[in-house]
Amino acid sequence: MAPLPDGTFLIVNGAKEGVAGFGLASDPNFNAVLYDPSKPVNSRMSVMANTTIARLYHSEALLMQDGRVLISGSDPQSPFFPEEYRVEVFIPPYLLSGAPRPTFTIEETDWVYGNTYEVEITSGNIANLKMSLIGMVSTTHGNSYGARTLFPEFTCSGSTCTITAPPDAHTCPPGWFHLFVLDGPTPSISAFVRIGGDPAELGNWPMLSDFTVPGV
Repeated sequence: MAPLPDGTFLIVNGAKEGVAGFGLASDPNFNAVLYDPSKPVNSRMSVMANTTIARLYHSEALLMQDGRVLISGSDPQSPFFPEEYRVEVFIPPYLLSGAPRPTFTIEETDWVYGNTYEVEITSGNIANLKMSLIGMVSTTHGNSYGARTLFPEFTCSGSTCTITAPPDAHTCPPGWFHLFVLDGPTPSISAFVRIGGDPAELGNWPMLSDFTVPGV
């Protein structure tokens, strides 16, 4: 299940029968299903496009910066469905209208809880604007670890919008997020922001003479 910038969720891959791993699943699911929590109960699931590629255990669905979803993987141990090396891209409905994407710039991308940050809208209808924060995930085994969708408060004056960062780590665990600006349903290309710093000190690479610090 991949969270999308408009608050919907894409459900893909897997099987209709059996359990995960070791060739114990059958009848692959080829449908992409969109879950929309804003719709009435019993009408929140919509079947989208189909694939012809069986992706069971160890399959992935990952939101990309442009709002599309990268789909890959399969069960390397199944005797019935060979290990899959092809990669697909799912294009959600919000990119199929032909509407132009909004664009924006942001200078400060290392956010402190509760602080405010300015975004400059360079194209798009300010009156129709939304913003979303989508947690960066690790995706495998049917789960998107770290998935979280937030719609931060913001106000706009002219083309400058001021976003209020989430208030605390209970609302928003520290980490990296996609920041999307949406003009109606159509998302921008995202910018990466880090919220809450680096309390686990994951960015403290070893300072050794024979080690080159990665460019992250």
